[in-house]
Amino acid sequence: MKDKRDMSEMSESEISYRKFLKNLGVTTHKELENLIKLKIDNGELTENSNIEITAEIKIKELNFEHSISSSLLLPKKND
Repeated sequence: MKDKRDMSEMSESEISYRKFLKNLGVTTHKELENLIKLKIDNGELTENSNIEITAEIKIKELNFEHSISSSLLLPKKND
C-alpha cells in the first residue's frame, strides 16, 4: 500500500530512509542503463534478452543483510 502522507507529516528518520532509497534507485538505474547499453553495443549482451540480477544491501551497524533477485529484460539497441 502506498504511503500518501506529505513529507511534512514524516519524521526526519522516515525522510532520510526515503532519500537514501530514492538515491539508490535513481543512481543504480542510471548506471545499469549505461552499462547495459554499452555491452549491447559491444556485442557482449544480446538485445531483447533476459539477464539475472541480484541486489544486496548491507548495514554493518545493524548486522543487516537483504537481497532481492529478479530477471531483467534488456532493451533493443534503439530503445
